[in-house]
Amino acid sequence: MTGLFLVSCNQKTDTAGLIRVRLDQRWEFRQADTGKWMPATVPGTVHTDLLANHRIEDPFYRLNERQLQWIDKTDWEYRTIVKADQSLLRKENLDLVFEGLDTYAEVYLNEEPVLQTDNMFRTWRIRCKDHLKEGDNLLRIRFLSPINEGLKKLQAHGYPLPASNDQSETGGVGDQRVSPFVRKAPYHFGWDWGPRLVTSGIWRPVSLEAWDEAHISDLHIVTKMLGPEQADLEAQFTILASEKVRLDTRIYADSMLIHEGKVSLMPGENPIRVPVTIGQPELWWPNGMGEQKIYRIRVVVGKGKKIAGEAEVTTGLRTLRLVQDPDPDGTGKSFYFEINGLPVFAKGANYIPNDVF
Repeated sequence: MTGLFLVSCNQKTDTAGLIRVRLDQRWEFRQADTGKWMPATVPGTVHTDLLANHRIEDPFYRLNERQLQWIDKTDWEYRTIVKADQSLLRKENLDLVFEGLDTYAEVYLNEEPVLQTDNMFRTWRIRCKDHLKEGDNLLRIRFLSPINEGLKKLQAHGYPLPASNDQSETGGVGDQRVSPFVRKAPYHFGWDWGPRLVTSGIWRPVSLEAWDEAHISDLHIVTKMLGPEQADLEAQFTILASEKVRLDTRIYADSMLIHEGKVSLMPGENPIRVPVTIGQPELWWPNGMGEQKIYRIRVVVGKGKKIAGEAEVTTGLRTLRLVQDPDPDGTGKSFYFEINGLPVFAKGANYIPNDVF
C-alpha cells in the first residue's frame, strides 16, 4: 500500500495534554477479498464512494435504485495508515475512537483484531497502545453485509416482526424484513417516499486519542428541578483513569465556578454524578416563545492547577412535560406539551432525512 499517510495538521492538543489525531485522510476501500483498492472519503458511505469512483450510476436517477441492491449483500473493506511518533507513544494511554461505524464491523490494527461492532448509533472506544508501533500502522475495517447479518438474526428469532417501511421485496429478499433486528437507521431499508439503499461505512469521524492520567467522556447535564430562583442539575460523566488516584473536580457554567470537590478513581471507567446548582437561571424557550439561552458547562479534573482531563457541553435549561389529564366528561385524556410550565402548540409530521446518505 503506497501513498497513505496522516497529515500533521489533524493533530490537536488540549490544555489537559490530550492529543487527538483525526483519522480522516487517505482512506481506501474495496469489495472484500478483491484486489482493487479505490480512494474513499471518511466520514462517508460505500454507496457514495462507489459513485465517486464511477463504479455505479446515480442511485436517485430513474430506477437505478433497483440495480444497486447487490451492494448491501456484499462485505466491504476500508483501510488507512496511522502514523505514530514518540509524542503519541510516550502517553500512558492510546485509544482509537470510532464515533459511528455502520454497522457490523471488524476492526484490525496491524492485522490484529481489536474490535467488533454491531450498532450504528453508538461511539466505540478501544485501547490500542499494545497494538501500535512507531511509524506506520495499518488500520483496516471489514464491514459485514447488514442484510446477511440481519437474516441470521431473523432466522434465530423464529418469527418476523412488523416493519411496514422495510421494502424487502425491492431488496430481493422477499418478505424477510430484517430492519427490526439491526441497530441501524430504519429509513435505509426504504420508506413511503424514500428509496431502499442499505449502506455501510465509516459514517462519523474516527480519531486516535493519547492521554495520561485521566480522560473525561460522555458528559451529560440532567435538569432535576427548575424554578425562578435556581436550577438544580446533575452532571453525569465518565472518567477514564489509568491508575488508582484521587483528583480535584471543578465544574463551571459560563466560566462561573458552580462546584468544587474531589473524586476517587479506580483504573478503568468511573461513572460520576455530581449535583450542581445555577442561581437565577435564564430559561431556554422554543422559537416564538422567548430567548434560547445556552449555557456552557465545563468539567475539569486534576491536581491543583494541573489539569488531568476536561470536557465541555452546551445545554439549555428547560422543562418538558407531556400533559395527559382526564377529560371533564371522563371519556378520554388530553395530549399536549408544556415547556417551562406553559402549553405549546405543536403538530406532527412524517419525516426522514432528505438524503439517504
